[in-house]
Formats: sequence, C-alpha cells, structure tokens
Amino acid sequence: MAASVKIDFNNLCEIDNISEDLRISTFQTKLNIGQAMPLIVKISNQSHAMLPNVYNLAFGPLNAKGKIDDRAELTHADYSKVFSTILFSALAYLKSNPDHYLGIDGSDNARAYFYYRALQRNYTYLNKHFRMFGVKYFVRITRFGKTQYDNPFDFEDIMPYPFRIEKGALISQDHMYNYFIFNLKQ
Repeated sequence: MAASVKIDFNNLCEIDNISEDLRISTFQTKLNIGQAMPLIVKISNQSHAMLPNVYNLAFGPLNAKGKIDDRAELTHADYSKVFSTILFSALAYLKSNPDHYLGIDGSDNARAYFYYRALQRNYTYLNKHFRMFGVKYFVRITRFGKTQYDNPFDFEDIMPYPFRIEKGALISQDHMYNYFIFNLKQ
C-alpha cells in the first residue's frame, strides 16, 4: 500500500455513475502499470445490527461473482485521488443523510493500520468534515461470530464501542482499531 495519502476533495477521480440515493458510485482508477480499473463505492442499505445508524461503506473492484472485492491488492498510480474520491462519496452521502454514520472495515491488520495512518496524516483536513471514531476487534467478532470466542481469545482486549480518533494519537498494530466510523461534522 501507498506510504502517504493526501486527502483533497478538489483532487478526485472522475465519478462515472452515482445512484440517486448516493449509496453506489463508480469511478476509474489508473493502476501504476497504466491500466484503468473500475472501482465501486457502495454503502449498505441496512444499518449494522450492533451499531444503530452505522452503514457499512465498502469499496474496491468487482470480483467474478459481481461483489466488491475489498481484499483486492491494487497498486494505484495515485492513492491520494482514489481515497479522496471514496471519502468524497461518503461526504456526499452523509450530507443527504446527516443522522447516519458510515463504517469502513479494515479487513486485515495491515489495511486497518494503513487507514489509521492515513486518518492521522489527514486529520486536520478530515476533521473539518467528519467526526471520526475507531472500534477495536468489533469486525472480528461480528464477522466470524462465536467461533472467535474459542481459547486463547483475550476478552480483556475487546473494546466493543467507538473511541473518538484524536489528532496525533499513536496506536500500535497490536492494539489497532479495525473498524472506522465517520459522521458528518455539523
């Protein structure tokens, strides 16, 4: 993944399509090998069962089954443009749905750490638009269910509620948030 992402809502990929309810948008990313690849940004139409008013935001290319592959490993020519476009889509949705929150899953520890570092590097800019929260282990528990409760699961290490992400807060990969929640700053 890219070492540095600079979020700028004035530097976006061109959005090809956007649904009327702002839940689905598509745009083309240019990969570093010069190839164009369509990406989808999709916001779930149902809130999360354990977090009222939190709607999952997924993004990535479509897999062979027509589902978003949020584990795809792409090498973008311009990571800043890609992530700015994704977050701009989130901002547009939240402006139309100000009582909603959007959740982004760090599908593995490396991605979660990358997202957290990107939030920290862009905190001043993003803080103008969003309130940002992190949840630790939430996704791991809800994604896999009770099978995660098998020993040697560390129940003392679970924080099943959102923590406000503050500027400059350092966190290690071992204690990383892996679900990130945004809502519109009003």
